[in-house]
Amino acid sequence: MRKFIPLILLLLAMIAGNRELYAQTKRRPLPDWVFEKPQRSNSTFYYHVEKGTGETETEARNAAYTQAFMQVALKLGIPLNTEDISEAVASGTNVKLLSQRFTIPMNVACYTSRRNEEIGGWNYWLLCQIPEVGYADRARFDDFNECFKFEKYEAFQKKKDEEQNKHRQDSLRNVRSTNGKALAASVFIPGVGQMYKANYTEGALTLAGEGILIGGGVTMLALSKQQKKIMNDASGTLSYADYTTAKNKYNAFRYTSYGFFGAAAVLYGVNLWRAWACTDKRTNHQMAFYPTLIPEQNGNLALGLSMNINF
Repeated sequence: MRKFIPLILLLLAMIAGNRELYAQTKRRPLPDWVFEKPQRSNSTFYYHVEKGTGETETEARNAAYTQAFMQVALKLGIPLNTEDISEAVASGTNVKLLSQRFTIPMNVACYTSRRNEEIGGWNYWLLCQIPEVGYADRARFDDFNECFKFEKYEAFQKKKDEEQNKHRQDSLRNVRSTNGKALAASVFIPGVGQMYKANYTEGALTLAGEGILIGGGVTMLALSKQQKKIMNDASGTLSYADYTTAKNKYNAFRYTSYGFFGAAAVLYGVNLWRAWACTDKRTNHQMAFYPTLIPEQNGNLALGLSMNINF
């Protein structure tokens, strides 16, 4: 076993090195010309950036070159077939030979590739110098020496990070605002907060459950008061057996009412938590419920439930 220890350590070091190399490749910035085409020095040509994608780097490269040749052909009015260009590019022929074969003058100034971390595969970019119409045979191409300038990338990444951070902050504020409104609604009428977030079944069950539990508790209290009246009969005609029966019922009804009210309190607490924490399922066709104060003729205010639908 000891003989294999150095080999194992070497393999681990190679794996760590490859992971670090991959991480560096992933973090490697894109050059400026990807984001902003360079300024040309004369009117005989223009710069064109072409991007190709593919499952492999070679496929992405071939796609970029094919699209670049088609761009030049369309610009100069040269009739070409996409399949012919794709086949020629895939054969591995260099740009100069392809230009001569298709009579398309084109100069590749820069190229770069990166893995596409979002959807997989590769991206490949070309910076081409293409002759303007009328200068196909005598375009004066520049010597471009800024293939590895990265200031635009850093500014782009900074702006992208700022926009993403602002979007996260805005989303967080919207979520907090929605949760706060739902919580406030459920404080007055249990279940309305869940309905406000379009969790209609949960909200309706919560409202119904709260009503049943409170109604049950009130009913049990009323029954216990009836038994209390029997126990407090002042006529003196109540027998001991009837008094004992009334007392037992009184205690049973009273403790049962405590159970109903306790369960209602627990459900009310769960209702507040769910109003804050449940998922907001609203869409553009939004239906929401709100607690509403309704004025009565006698000058008092009644608490009601309003529904709002946005189309």
